[in-house]
Amino acid sequence: MSTSSECIADGYGALNVGDWPGARTRFEAALGVEDSAEAHDGLGMSLWWLNEIEAAHKHRASAYVSFKKSGALRRAAGIAIWLAREQVFLHGNASAMKGWFARAERLLNGLDRCPEQGWLALMRASMLAAPLELERVALDAIETAREFNDADLEAMGLAFGGLARVALGRVDEGMACLDEAMAMATGGELAGFQAISETFCVTLSACELAGDLVRTEHWCHAAAEFARKHNCQFLSAYCRTTYGGLLTASGRWRDAEMELLKAIETFDLGHRALRVHAVLKLADLRVCQGRLEEAQALLAGYEDQGGAVLPLARLHMARGEAQLAKAVLVQAIGGGSAPELYHAPLLLLLVEALLALGDADGAHTTAQQLAELARKSQSDLLMAQADIAEGQVRRFLGEPRAAECFQSALDGLKHYERSLVVSRARLEMARLLRDSDWAGAVTWARAALASFERLGATHDADEAAKLLRELGVGGRTGPRLQGKLTRREAEVLALVASGLNNREIADRLFISAKTAEHHVSQVLSKLGARSRAEAAALALSEAQGNDA
Repeated sequence: MSTSSECIADGYGALNVGDWPGARTRFEAALGVEDSAEAHDGLGMSLWWLNEIEAAHKHRASAYVSFKKSGALRRAAGIAIWLAREQVFLHGNASAMKGWFARAERLLNGLDRCPEQGWLALMRASMLAAPLELERVALDAIETAREFNDADLEAMGLAFGGLARVALGRVDEGMACLDEAMAMATGGELAGFQAISETFCVTLSACELAGDLVRTEHWCHAAAEFARKHNCQFLSAYCRTTYGGLLTASGRWRDAEMELLKAIETFDLGHRALRVHAVLKLADLRVCQGRLEEAQALLAGYEDQGGAVLPLARLHMARGEAQLAKAVLVQAIGGGSAPELYHAPLLLLLVEALLALGDADGAHTTAQQLAELARKSQSDLLMAQADIAEGQVRRFLGEPRAAECFQSALDGLKHYERSLVVSRARLEMARLLRDSDWAGAVTWARAALASFERLGATHDADEAAKLLRELGVGGRTGPRLQGKLTRREAEVLALVASGLNNREIADRLFISAKTAEHHVSQVLSKLGARSRAEAAALALSEAQGNDA
């Protein structure tokens, strides 16, 4: 029979190679022999990787107490730092997070200089500091890491420092830091899977912030492969959330929906507080699809979240509530200082809202702010959005150079021809030409309609079809089936048409409510329907056609 020490050694050996079930078994065996801080700590980390988060916290908290009592203060402080951020990831409890950071700081006070001091400063800044302060702390952390030869801390310092620089608009400089961190993470320099996983997460956040779709897709694939190989549920869910946003931006909406729904399901099983990010991205997708009732339901209760601003404002605009959209956007952007990079998509929508309200001066100022952010980032996507905003203002003012702006946006997005941004640029070009070039307006409007319908962007497709009717041209013959319904989806559509809700559908088909929700979403997407009522009407129309 193995001793507790042997089981613990085997458990940490399993952790080091990513064998989470094996590590769990060995640490549980060690605790079966005797209570041990080492065994509790190892078991806690094993359970975390297995997505059993609350049990993981319990065991690591037990290890923290034992290490503290035994005088192993650096080890206890390291656990306290880890537990601090976990309070937010699991429960969204910022007060508990600050409490754990304070405990770590108290334990480290009076000790000689050590790596844990760098970890504490960096992790606290990553959760609480503004970009300029985060950059400063990251530089200090890198210095500490190199002093103690801590590659994991160095990679995290590079990653968070890079993210801070991107947020400050120094995108090339920030991306260089992030690429270096990723080289460390993927090149075998880092000792811990935790640091590797987190480096992926920070890099994906920075790429998304910068509007770097190519880099985002590249690192998403690398992160997804790492998560699959090592069964990392946290990274898998985070990666799916980011990738879902990328797929939405690039026009692959059916794939985006699948990724976001899977991310929500994974977060529900573990870090529940983080599911909000995936939910809000799904809400944004629903607004783009014209499924406004679903978007409103997803946004309910999250109106105070920063990530809700864009989908909420889009929802108001889709309903013709430009004043409400303006209020949401202006409050989020603020007026005390220059907008930052993460404000870019909000500025683009604010231009549209201000023009809808007839405020050309405000729209012009906002478009200039967006153009300045785009110049700093050198992102193809942001520069195209800035061109569209400038073109919208020029069209509103009747200036002839508006066409150049829209054409510049289209030229800058050659690799994203399926995206919603490109489709909207086509529609803007059609609107511009409606009174001066009938044939050109019809051609652009038809191209916009085709791309909107292929995406499933029903609200935008309605706008394009309306413009074509005003030009005296038939836009479309009726709703298109975006994809053939499976037998199960046909069953679900029939039940939707009968007025059943998701829970009732689940009970009728002996499936889970989540599975029913997924089937309903797929049916609406394939039908191009904006609501359950519209899907029911289409089902009835189809049935009557078959009877005839």
